[in-house]
Amino acid sequence: MKFLIVRLSSLGDIIHTLPVVHRIKSFYPDSQIDWLTNNQGATLLSHVSELNTVYRFSPKNIMQLRSENYDYVVDVQGLFKSALLSRIVGGKKVIGFKNAREFAYIFYNEKVDAGKLFKTNTHIVDLNLKLLSNVANGKEHEVRFLIPKITQIKNKWLVDNLNKAKQNEKQASIVVFPTTRWESKRWPLYHWIELIEKLSVQFNVYICGGFADIDELKRLFLVLDSGSVAYVNLVGRTDITDLIYLVQNIDIVLGMDSFGLHLASAVRNDYGSPEVVGIYGPTSPARNGPYGAEKNCLYLQNLECISCRKKKCPLKHHKCMDEIVPDDVYKMICSLIPSKV
Repeated sequence: MKFLIVRLSSLGDIIHTLPVVHRIKSFYPDSQIDWLTNNQGATLLSHVSELNTVYRFSPKNIMQLRSENYDYVVDVQGLFKSALLSRIVGGKKVIGFKNAREFAYIFYNEKVDAGKLFKTNTHIVDLNLKLLSNVANGKEHEVRFLIPKITQIKNKWLVDNLNKAKQNEKQASIVVFPTTRWESKRWPLYHWIELIEKLSVQFNVYICGGFADIDELKRLFLVLDSGSVAYVNLVGRTDITDLIYLVQNIDIVLGMDSFGLHLASAVRNDYGSPEVVGIYGPTSPARNGPYGAEKNCLYLQNLECISCRKKKCPLKHHKCMDEIVPDDVYKMICSLIPSKV
């Protein structure tokens, strides 16, 4: 049996699609599973040994995929572009959501009705698995994300720093991801400053982000440095392999609805740690929270405009994030690892 998964982006959504690979392998152990994605996604997916080939999107690779004659092409992205590519590949069956966006469903010959895809309390991981309902149906299997254990990385500075932190038995270590692409998902900078100042007293604090986040976080570091707050700046200093190693060697991870938190929750699901805490507003923890740890999210569910799914606050008050106070986040963090604080 030959499968192609189509999920071009983003990294967090790719994480949420990984259980599809595990479910296919559970039912068809000898199957060939390939994946079509973008460059960033290919770097992450290169760690997943259950995949046969990861294809970066390009006209040349699309022609190669056409020659594979897949039994099933599964479009998990559910957009016009991904659905069109799925159809062009020309598998025997193209599977997608009946209610996919941008009229993507016109390209599918097997449409899966998973109900409302965005106004739902079903987690996106479980929605994605429903795409296999006619392919891998029967006994329920556990959900696994297939992120491998990484025991060695080239980033010696990071390894040395983590080893040094482990020698301090009185302190736990926490990674915070204070950035995200959506403006509406961002927690205010002044809240981050207050929380990190408080955390630094009892925790080894690591602040993470990509190269694109360096300018955005300059003010955060300026304020923390002026107050002599202890932290380790990892922004722009880690690749995906480093991040996997980091979250596998840390006590707790804090973030918004973004890749860093979802990577940590995937590792937690498969290996039991680290603990995770999410700060949520425009998206619902029930659908997009850290999988299996949705209860660890700070979320003002009674706010009338909550879970608007807009990239910018349409009401321009940003209450869903602004009114989540650092004290409540700190209490949530401490409640999850009481033996270390």
